[in-house]
Amino acid sequence: MTKSGLLENRRMRYLNRSILLFFVALLTASNASAYDFNAGIRKKQEAKQAKRWSLSEWLAQKSRNQLMDTWLSYNEPSPYEFFLSVDTSNVEQENTVNSNVTTQTFRNYRGSIGAFVTMVGLYGEYESSDEELEQWKALFMFRILGSSDQSTNLTLHYGLMNQDFNNDVTQFQVAGARMNFYLIKAFALTGQYDHIFEAESEQGVLQEGHRYEAGAFIEYGALRIYGSYYAENIEILSVLAPTTRTRQGVLFGGRLYF
Repeated sequence: MTKSGLLENRRMRYLNRSILLFFVALLTASNASAYDFNAGIRKKQEAKQAKRWSLSEWLAQKSRNQLMDTWLSYNEPSPYEFFLSVDTSNVEQENTVNSNVTTQTFRNYRGSIGAFVTMVGLYGEYESSDEELEQWKALFMFRILGSSDQSTNLTLHYGLMNQDFNNDVTQFQVAGARMNFYLIKAFALTGQYDHIFEAESEQGVLQEGHRYEAGAFIEYGALRIYGSYYAENIEILSVLAPTTRTRQGVLFGGRLYF
């Protein structure tokens, strides 16, 4: 083969390769464009289907909502709450008359019952000791913060306290507040304050005072074990000499919820 023939053969192979590469590139580009086009159409259809309303979908959603409502009704906390408590303490009583202080120690026992419906409740308490004291309380409770007594809460109360001390009965009005503050799920701090309004006893003794309490508790399910320090001060107003009766101590007890 002549030199001119070889050159012509090379030009033809180069031309064939160029044409082949051109068609390969064209085919690739068309496939990519077709893929992008199909993907765009598919996304649009999926978006339309997601927004499409249908009777079957509505009925299925309604059925799911009914099942969810049923589950919530069985698992949400009951609006009713009841508890029983018992505790005991060593009471140190101080009687102060004209700066003269006398001190005695007694054993004290207390029991209580409470019932709540959502935010409102009733509370009853009976207390007795060997210091010739016997008293009961009946309180109306109103919870302004918190969902239950077993959650962080702030509760106001108002009611009556009937106290029989040395066979002299006095019926006081009492108002105050109590608080639970949970640090963790099973441990909380507590506080309580009572203002004891001025009242006259059956023997004509005019008295008023206050009581405060601070403590903590741990819980295991429906059982609460608690301890508190408390102090109750009663000012006797209708005697010639200023007189104060202070009762203080540390109490321990348990409370059962149901």
